[in-house]
Amino acid sequence: MGRFVRLVPHLAGNGVLAVVAWRAAVRALSTGRLPCSGGEGRVLRIAAGIAEGVPVDLAECLSTMDSVNIGLVVDAVYRAGGYAAPGGVGAGRGEWS
Repeated sequence: MGRFVRLVPHLAGNGVLAVVAWRAAVRALSTGRLPCSGGEGRVLRIAAGIAEGVPVDLAECLSTMDSVNIGLVVDAVYRAGGYAAPGGVGAGRGEWS
């Protein structure tokens, strides 16, 4: 699939799971071996922090994100905590009611 993502069979039957080498991906990003936009890099760093505890500077990452990506981060934080996204967030679209 790629340098940092591999697919493995789902243990409970049909389907597959994506396994991400988060630390390796962030290391490659930090050393310039993973080309992406600044926004993509910030999302990757936050995802790696949530998924595997990779240290991330939230002030740096969040201060320049647009509302769509902030909404996605909020959704991811809720889901990582075992909750559905809050009713006020527009399913990762950064829309607040």
